[in-house]
Amino acid sequence: MKNKERLLWLSLVFILISFIFFGSLPRVKAISTTGEAYLQVFHEVLGFVESDFVEPADEKKLYVGAIQGALQSLGDPHTRFLDSDEFLELQNETKGSFGGIGVEVSFQDGAFIIVAPLEGTPAWKAGLLPQDRIIEINGKSTKNVSMADSINMMRGEVGSSLSMKIERKGVKDPFTVSMIRELIKIQYIRSSYLPQTKTGYIKLAQFMGRENTAKQFEDSIKKLIESGAKNLVIDLRMNPGGLVDLSVELADLFLPANQEILSVRGRGGVLVKTFRSDKQGAKFLDIPLAILLNGGSASASEILAGALQDHKRAKVVGTQSFGKGSVQSIFPLSHKTGVAITIQKYFTPSGKSIHGKGITPDVLVNPISANDDEKFAFEKLQKRGKLRTFFNAHSDYNDETVLEFQNLLKEEKLTISDSVIRLFLFNELRSTQSTQAPNTELDLQLKEAIRILNL
Repeated sequence: MKNKERLLWLSLVFILISFIFFGSLPRVKAISTTGEAYLQVFHEVLGFVESDFVEPADEKKLYVGAIQGALQSLGDPHTRFLDSDEFLELQNETKGSFGGIGVEVSFQDGAFIIVAPLEGTPAWKAGLLPQDRIIEINGKSTKNVSMADSINMMRGEVGSSLSMKIERKGVKDPFTVSMIRELIKIQYIRSSYLPQTKTGYIKLAQFMGRENTAKQFEDSIKKLIESGAKNLVIDLRMNPGGLVDLSVELADLFLPANQEILSVRGRGGVLVKTFRSDKQGAKFLDIPLAILLNGGSASASEILAGALQDHKRAKVVGTQSFGKGSVQSIFPLSHKTGVAITIQKYFTPSGKSIHGKGITPDVLVNPISANDDEKFAFEKLQKRGKLRTFFNAHSDYNDETVLEFQNLLKEEKLTISDSVIRLFLFNELRSTQSTQAPNTELDLQLKEAIRILNL
């Protein structure tokens, strides 16, 4: 009798699976003989779990786990199952305002990875870095947490607190970062003229707000040239990307007509679409260019940098970029769920794939960074509450502020190099002064880019 019940249950499961996989998606092809064999094994395993596992099984978790496991086996972090909450979040993500910390997150190798913190946001002020792994949010493990749930956990009322436990390459133990949520309002473009080197500097935070951003970008270049700029640095560090069409439009400003900017290829490398320069009217074809990249530069940033690098229109300076160069299509499924599947990949004009590889700089330059002992010293100051007290009393970056921080270190019997102190203070205090020009002495990557442009 037990076997008959099991066979009946398996038959019902097969009907259910057939409906989910075939009834709701008529475009799905019939599975292969191998697929049918392993689908039967799958049914059998679930049958034994349902009838014999020592604890009652949650059927929804079993099926969702099986779907997630199948997609994860593809080795692509951007192909993923969207439960009903995540699917709804994706549909509504552009609506309304919210309090957050200003960070772009990706799901890779079973963990939530920071792509880049956006400049001036709580995540940026807290010192979060690309490739940091988020293992806890407000004391709750992120293991087995959906992308939608993790985003919702990071969002909240403006002024509310948030803590995250982080694992970082090169740091032995996980550490906790505390932040206060803010209303995230991003200044997409910031520009400065550096008269001593006759260099125009443009920081692009994200490829968003297409028409306004494109016009503001073009207007910024014109103003810099009118101010006396003879060369231009485009800073795409910590820029997680955004609209592909905007990256193509900005690349078009610097290339002659009919030059390939980007190609999109699907399964088997079949060419799907090629983007070429076609803008009429004013362009900036002669001004020397350099582009700054780092591990937080992704997607649209890599498209712009790759196009101008391949056409030898710009020198790329900095460190290897993130490597997000793929196209996802969202397919709705039954029960208000969905699936995001990578269907295409981006290639630079020379045929190089961006995905999983990134853009390699023409000139590799590492930024000033603290060593392990210096990081430990900063952690001690943070734990003792000394950093918050110091920044409550100081709002400007100048030599007096540097001297007072050095005195604080002496009082606490800690040692940090002068260059690291200056860079730390400059970055911390710049967050309240978004119009402040970059510091070419502390920013080694920018300094090298300017040197190259003036050769």
